[in-house]
Amino acid sequence: MSESVGMLVLRSSIRFLLLVVLAVLALPAPAEDEPEGEKPRVWTSVDGRKLTGTLEEKGEGWVKLKIKGKVYNLKLEKLSKEDQDYLKTHKIRKPLEIRTELKSYKDNDLEQTVMTLDVEFANMEENSELYLLLVWISKKKSDQSGGSVGIKGKLECFYDRDGVYSHEASFYDNKNGEDFRGWAIRVMDMKGAVITERASASSYLRYLETVVTRRAPVPPEDGK
Repeated sequence: MSESVGMLVLRSSIRFLLLVVLAVLALPAPAEDEPEGEKPRVWTSVDGRKLTGTLEEKGEGWVKLKIKGKVYNLKLEKLSKEDQDYLKTHKIRKPLEIRTELKSYKDNDLEQTVMTLDVEFANMEENSELYLLLVWISKKKSDQSGGSVGIKGKLECFYDRDGVYSHEASFYDNKNGEDFRGWAIRVMDMKGAVITERASASSYLRYLETVVTRRAPVPPEDGK
């Protein structure tokens, strides 16, 4: 009897480990080269004192350093010549920011609702490009069962600079039209690494896995 119980426990443990492994494999790959912003470095004052801080801003004759959570405005002349030379050529790196905003309006002439998803990119690196996949999700008005929620359409776009980019989809209001349900996006770098995945509802993220894409960057094979 105890042997049977032990086998059941062993089988349950193996199933659990397999589920954990599968869940980890299913997670999107992080972007290794995604801009992370400035990292802390050691700065040296003209009298030789050292402090660790993060560069926040710089200007003509001044610099702002974040030290232990507080931002200090320092005169450039207070830093060592090595640090001053570093600041002359260094360009401040800020984290990539991605914002979304959904808008809508009624087109009474065409009897449709137009949905617009604005996607804003800020702090993109120079000479870089991002891939955006947008999936619109809807439900047929004629279906009263609630089982016809699915992908209405998709967009694949590439952006190489900061800006706010608008993407539209129309949903007809007649009985044969479709009700807007939501959206989902995936942003990738040109190496095929996923930077972020977002959706109007977390359950809609699954549509990013089922939609067929034709232009998405492909990660390099291991060892290549």
